[in-house]
Amino acid sequence: MKKTLNINLGGMIFHIDEDAFNKLEAYLGALRQQFIQTNGGSEILNDVETRMAELFRERTSESKQVINIQDVDEVIAIMGRPEDYLDEEMASSTKYTYEESYSSNGKKIHRDVDNRIVGGVASGLAAYFNMDALWIRILFLASFFAGFGFLLYLILWAIIPAARTTTEKLQMRGKPVTLSNIENFVKEEGAAVGARMSELGGKARNVGRSGQSLFAQLFSGIFELIRLILKFIFKAIGFVFLGIGIVILATLAITLFIGIEINDYHYNISELSNIFQLLAIDSSSYNSMMIGATLLLLGPLLLLVYYGLRIVFGIEPLNSGVRRGLALTSLAGVILLAISGVKVAHEFEDHATQSQEYNLVTNNGMIYMEVNKDSLYEQMSGYRNGDQWYIYNGKSYFSDIEFDIKRSNSAHSYLLKKVDGRGSSRDEARLNARSPEHFLKVDSGLVVSGIYYTIPEGKLYRAQKIRLVLYLAEGDTVFLGPGTESIIDDIANVQNYWDPDMVGHYWTMTDHGLLCTDCPETERIEERWKNSDEEDVFKDYDSNSKVRIEDDLIRIEEVEVWYEEVKPIRVGLLKEPLFMEQYI
Repeated sequence: MKKTLNINLGGMIFHIDEDAFNKLEAYLGALRQQFIQTNGGSEILNDVETRMAELFRERTSESKQVINIQDVDEVIAIMGRPEDYLDEEMASSTKYTYEESYSSNGKKIHRDVDNRIVGGVASGLAAYFNMDALWIRILFLASFFAGFGFLLYLILWAIIPAARTTTEKLQMRGKPVTLSNIENFVKEEGAAVGARMSELGGKARNVGRSGQSLFAQLFSGIFELIRLILKFIFKAIGFVFLGIGIVILATLAITLFIGIEINDYHYNISELSNIFQLLAIDSSSYNSMMIGATLLLLGPLLLLVYYGLRIVFGIEPLNSGVRRGLALTSLAGVILLAISGVKVAHEFEDHATQSQEYNLVTNNGMIYMEVNKDSLYEQMSGYRNGDQWYIYNGKSYFSDIEFDIKRSNSAHSYLLKKVDGRGSSRDEARLNARSPEHFLKVDSGLVVSGIYYTIPEGKLYRAQKIRLVLYLAEGDTVFLGPGTESIIDDIANVQNYWDPDMVGHYWTMTDHGLLCTDCPETERIEERWKNSDEEDVFKDYDSNSKVRIEDDLIRIEEVEVWYEEVKPIRVGLLKEPLFMEQYI
């Protein structure tokens, strides 16, 4: 067992064993002794430590977090020992040997801000490709006139980092980051800075060159402003990512522990889980659904928050282990949901219908159709179209209820209730069709229906659907009371009224179809019937056809006929009979 130390090297924290620390300390001490009296020695030492920190970081991982003496030997071999540079020939040999083994992967693109005219993009690309920067600048100038160069330059300026450190400047030129190269570069840069200062003194006395410098500074300022704007937009995107992720995570957490209000409904995780409970075959299927949904959402949401934090605050990138973990988390969620989905889908394969008939004893042929206005009526009546599943106070309600009116083939009126259900087999489907609890009251000529049904505890939702069909005998009348628009389903009528417009009126079954007896145009229609031959009218109104009545004729705009039994369709014009007969 070895003692482990924590060190700060190049601004990075490392765990290192005692033997490796002693060797590293001796190496850095020798460097200090060699460069302490050298011009730029402090910068050389800082660059060496930064490069060594990068090399050590490449040799650590989640499974290997402690630097050992072998790692130190490898890094020293790459950087070179101080004594190797005392003799010039040995230095050249060492440099040559390392450059032979230096991978081209060490070459990186940076902006050369030391030799820039505007943003250093052209000079940085020239250094990377080892060519004269003049040719790169000519290419950019030509692309400006082509229409895309300006935007391309801005994008490259925004995404390519500037070469600030000696390591980055060496990598930009494709040179290995060794001790000798760092030393030579620092010395050369120091000499270049002196030369540039002398050159600037000469430029100050040269009016023409001064004008050129002013022109370059103007463009540099414009590009810098645009770069700052793009940076602001990029940061704004980061804030959006961060905000969306935090809001969704907070919403899920609040929903889980407290609950939230949406459209006057209170939801929490126990209420929302009713959906899975009514679909799941058993507790294991339910648990798979809940866990799968959680895992599926967790990975993307955490990544959204992370990328927002990274853009805004510039935090370190995630290591590969964390990224793989989040990806596997979401994948596990997809797999669990897929397995549960296949099992649930099997439960919807077969279909069955249960029917019940109610005889209506009418008073003078009058029937009143109403809806049950219980405590949930106001909550649910406004959501008829498109919303068929509600969760209220921890219980699920379904509004898949349809009401229709058709002609009775007998001398009396009656109500037929049909309940559809699905299951893994026909027998299971029949049982599921019997499970819905639905309020229905039939008392002489009064019919009162609920606008929803529920599934009893212990039963499952299997796409149950309730259809109420009032078979109205010819001459009988039905009054559609307020609220029935919540369950009316495309009732065919002579005046072709829309479903909501039928409410609050009296409807009588005639020889020609369902007729509104208290609507403004009723007398005119009845007068036409008296003055027309029986065969010249639209005979069958049991379809959901669209009919428009004009002065001279009944115009058939669209015919969509649905029948459960064989019967003829007759279509004709009032003045000039033209019949089409088709048997289905």
